[in-house]
Amino acid sequence: MLHTAEARWFIAKILPDEVLDWFRAGQVLEPEGVQVHEYLLFPDVSTVGVKLREGRLEIKAMVSAPRPLSRDLGVTGRRDQWVKWSFASDGLKTLDPALQEYGSWLKVRKERFLRKFSTGRDGLVEETARQRPFPASGCNVELTRITVEADPRFWFSLAFEAFGPPALAVKILEMAIHSFFQEHGRAPGIRLSRRNSLSYPAWLVKLTKTPEKANESFPGRA
Repeated sequence: MLHTAEARWFIAKILPDEVLDWFRAGQVLEPEGVQVHEYLLFPDVSTVGVKLREGRLEIKAMVSAPRPLSRDLGVTGRRDQWVKWSFASDGLKTLDPALQEYGSWLKVRKERFLRKFSTGRDGLVEETARQRPFPASGCNVELTRITVEADPRFWFSLAFEAFGPPALAVKILEMAIHSFFQEHGRAPGIRLSRRNSLSYPAWLVKLTKTPEKANESFPGRA
């Protein structure tokens, strides 16, 4: 089980090179490889997320409703809190046909660039060695290329996912957002606002509505 506090923005366009360069900040960051995640669709439900990825079943439930980010963070958006469970076993292979038959699933193709920060005495410290153990608390900052089954558009997302003790997750998230934008400035050529700041479940709800309503929900298309 994992407790997180998250802030995420979705932009409906191909990931620009200048945004990727801004995110890398001179570091050599290779994509983690293409992954296909299958999300179980719950009509008009944005407080629960269920997905299948690489033989694992992952469930997340919202424990704190979306709230505006603090004004002094240098960017506008929303943050929410979640508790997550992840399961991996041979039994999932037996359940898979039933899950596919009785649920409506959407395939989301992702190519993610990741920067990972752990908490220390002096604040957040970036982890550069992949072989190090997963830190007990910190924040993942990810930039992800996204395409969605049956949707002709290209997407990308910028996300901060803080993890650790529930009482500290929001503090870690805000510390990570503040320090990241203070160091790198605003992302070039894109708008990060409350309107396109959504969790994955909320984004999927809007994405799977009628085209007219979906267009109302996602401003600033390319």
